[in-house]
Order: sequence, then C-alpha cells, then structure tokens
Amino acid sequence: MMRSMFSGVSGMRNFQYELDVIGNNISNVNTVGFKGSRVTFQTALLQTLKAARAPQNNVGGTNPIQIGLGSQLATVDKIMTQGSFQNTGRKLDLAIQGDGFFVLSDGQGYYYTRAGALDVDMNGTLIHSSTGMKVQGWTAIQDPTTGQRYIDTNQPIGDIVISAGMTMPANATSLARMEGNLNSTSGIMPFAMTVTDDDGQQHTVRFVFSKTEGDFAEQGDPFAENQSYTWEARDEQNNLLETGQIVVNRFGRVVESIGPDEVTVAPGASISIPSSGELRFYESDSPSNFVTAKFESPRYVTAVEVYDTLGNPYSLYIEFVRLGQFEDMQNAWIWRVYTASGEPITYIDANGQTSYNNTPYVGGVVDFNESGRLSTLYGITWDEATQTFTVGNVELRTIQFDASHMGDGTVTINLDLTSLTQFAGANSATFTYQNGNALGTLQSFAINEAGQIIGTFSNGLTDLLGQVALAVFNNPAGLTEIGNSLYVPSANSGLAQIGAAGTGGRGTLIPGALEMSNVDLAEEFTKMIIAQRGFQANARVITTADTILGELVALRR
Repeated sequence: MMRSMFSGVSGMRNFQYELDVIGNNISNVNTVGFKGSRVTFQTALLQTLKAARAPQNNVGGTNPIQIGLGSQLATVDKIMTQGSFQNTGRKLDLAIQGDGFFVLSDGQGYYYTRAGALDVDMNGTLIHSSTGMKVQGWTAIQDPTTGQRYIDTNQPIGDIVISAGMTMPANATSLARMEGNLNSTSGIMPFAMTVTDDDGQQHTVRFVFSKTEGDFAEQGDPFAENQSYTWEARDEQNNLLETGQIVVNRFGRVVESIGPDEVTVAPGASISIPSSGELRFYESDSPSNFVTAKFESPRYVTAVEVYDTLGNPYSLYIEFVRLGQFEDMQNAWIWRVYTASGEPITYIDANGQTSYNNTPYVGGVVDFNESGRLSTLYGITWDEATQTFTVGNVELRTIQFDASHMGDGTVTINLDLTSLTQFAGANSATFTYQNGNALGTLQSFAINEAGQIIGTFSNGLTDLLGQVALAVFNNPAGLTEIGNSLYVPSANSGLAQIGAAGTGGRGTLIPGALEMSNVDLAEEFTKMIIAQRGFQANARVITTADTILGELVALRR
C-alpha cells in the first residue's frame, strides 16, 4: 500500500491531504513481507501577489501573499518498519525480527527479501518457495578425520543443500564423564549398646567397622560378592576390648564370623557376636537386649553405552565399593570397569603404565576429603598368589579394551571422575556424557533463531548442517523493488553487508512464523475516508464562492 501526501494546495491554510493507493488488489496488504510506500507531493507552481516586508520604524513586518497553482510528485519512500508476525507452525517458515533480508540467488546475481516462506527442492536445496530462487548461506563442513561438522561464516555464501541421505559417521568414545554422589553411609554403620554386669553396673560398648588388609585376604578379591569387615569393640574410655572379622553378603546377612564369639566387658557382662543371619549383637545372658547394626550396601554400579570407531556399541559398567578409612585415606572407594560382552579391561596410569610394582592394575581408588570432594585417583593392584591388596601412587583414570573381534582395534577411554562427591545421601553417580556415537541417518531438521540448521539423526544426536545468511543495508529504503517481494541494491541503498543472524546489527529469526505486511488496513481505509471528505470540502469552495457572488449581484437589483 502506498501512502500519498498533498500539501500547500491553493486556497487552503494548513491543509494536509493523504491519498492511500491500494493498487490492483486490496489483498496486497496481507502479502508476506510486503512493505508499504509513502508518496509525497510538492508545489508545482505558485503566484506571488505581495512580497514579504521587514519590520520598519513602528510598523511590524508582513508575510508574503502567495497562491499555489497545483502540485506534483515529490518522492515515493518505502516504509521499512517491522510488520506483525503470524505463526504458521511450519518449520521452514522464517520471520526476521529486526533488520535484515534473506539472500536469494538465481545463479546470476543476488536478490533480497523479507518474505521467509522457504522450502526444499528435489535435490535438497533450500529455496524461496514463491520464486524458486536458492536461499544463500553456509553449508556445514565435515572434518574427514573426526566427522565433526562446523560452519565458517568467513567463507563466501552459497547454496544450502540438505540431503535426505545425510549421515553422521560413527565416532569412538574417548571420554566419559561421571557426576553425582556416592553414599558416605555405606557398609556396616558403627553403633553402641549397653550391658549390665553381675553387680548391676551398666557398661556402654561401641562397635566400629573398617576395611583392612586382612579383610581383602579373607575375601579373596577386592570386589568379591561377600565383603569382610574388621570390627573393634571399645569401652567408655575408648580402650580396645576385642577385635575380629565379620563377612556379610550384599544384603547385609552374616556369612561368617572370624575371631571371638563374644566380647566380655565385665564379669557377667558380655556381648555375643553374630555368626549367621542378621547383624544382631545381643547381651549374652539377656538376649532381649540387642542391637541390629545398620547396613547399607557398599557396592554401587552404573552403566553407559560406549562405541568403537565403527559405531559398535558396548555396555560399559563401572562398579564402586566403599572402603571408608583405609591406610592414609579417610573416605576411599575402589572402582573397576567391565563390559556386558566380557572384553578384558586394561587400566593405564598417568605414566602410561598398566601395572604397579610389576603387578597389573585391577582398578582404581578414589578418595574424598572431609568436605566430600574428590582428592586423589590412584590405581590398585591385587596379587592373587600372596593375597595382597596395594594402592599405587600414580594417578589412574584411563581404561582400554580390545574390540578387534568386532572389526575395530583398541578402544581407549578417559574416565572423568572429578565431579563425583561423597555425602550422606543416596547414590546418584551416573555417566552424564560420553563423546562417542553410532552411525546416524538424518531424520529431520529445524532452523533456530540464529539461522542455524540443526539436523536430528537416527542415533539420537543432533548436528549442525548449515546456516542461513542475512543481509543489511545502510539505507534499506533505497532498495529497488522488482516484484515478488524482491529487492535489488540501488545507487543509494549501499552495499549488502552479509553475515549471520544476530550479529552486526542483523535481526534474529523466528522459526514457524511469517512477517506480514506493515500496512494496517483499517487505519488506511479510515484515512481514505478522511481524504475523500477533504476533497469534497475543497471542491465546495468554488461552489460556495459562486453562490456568494450571485447573491452580491442580486443585491443591485
């Protein structure tokens, strides 16, 4: 719609007239991306009846007396204000919020438009649906080594091609990250109980449980199904009364008791040690006086799916077993890794070694400080012959396994455990990230606010496929219209400054919406009526003057 303005029309003071030219079709006001124009007029000729006079002596100045003798076209200015948006829900409909134009090409030159109804042709090329011109931007470049896609917006723009057969190559896992908590209250919890001697005097005995070298020897494997604990019984003065070992299964049921059957505190005051069943400690001559030790499984297992270079998946499990206080460590957990398909795991320390003191690593140990934060990561060894458990002094967090039976070589994974915590709470440690993936085929894609085309693949991952370019001009009103809501630069528009949406003063995109015309139909019709009334009033000036003159002539009769 064009907005036209007449001013300075003869015989009218302070008169301004607006003519709204709708064009051939009134529906143009709803055209996608259509921009209105403002038509202004200027005085064509005028007659000066009296010149202006400056103030003189005690007489003020007077203005010139001039009569306009018609008007002529002055300018036709494009109104490049933002239009309203209409949601379409179609993923290839884009609206520009702010400054900028889509860049189109017909193979010969560039054209610019704000009409963002886009589509994809049979070749997968992103096109402007109404003209068939190709939308310009950047197609993602794929690294031939890693398969990673990236966009270099410093490169020249070109056609954007999104093929239905696009694939995401398989990528071997080299990093897996864990986050979450390991429960500090795992294992057999300490407790105290009170017994009465023959003289009626009461005695409080405190039991504490810990892991020792002897417990590992008793288990026969640091990660054995049944875990052994060394217990100590101490009196009120913290004097050691007795010590022994107790072996429990994963449910906290006693499998075996090693050492004294009871702890004698004073004559007639003793506590029986359970040898099977519940962890129930009771007063020997008063079985109704007992305490059942609280048990929380010290074992925690979580899993993640990792991949070799061919995209073959492997279910990787990491198992933690709490040691608690052990040697110079206060809050230690040992860990090991295994796969569902049984591939042997090799552990590699920071020095690239797979053993410590010529004994192969069987896993690692993580120790937490008093604040529950991880402090050390060392490797552990187990000598089967001597039943000796040893903690190394070199950081260990890398595992490796052979995948040659699946057509690949060796898979090496760095385990990032630095975000683990140990607080008195439920076990929640889990893998939050791994950088491998299986082969994926493009299933769908969408365009975000920055114009980036994000593809979703059958392996559940997304990747960057391309990016739509936007152009801005120093004087967008100076562009030349060529129809179909297309513009080309003119001598006064300035050069196109092409770049990514949201940068360099360019607007952002609204996916699933189109920008409507910036012409308000109701407002323009209202102004048209006002203009019509202005024409009627102007035309009646002559009729009124003729009537007055007629009356004047009649006065002489």
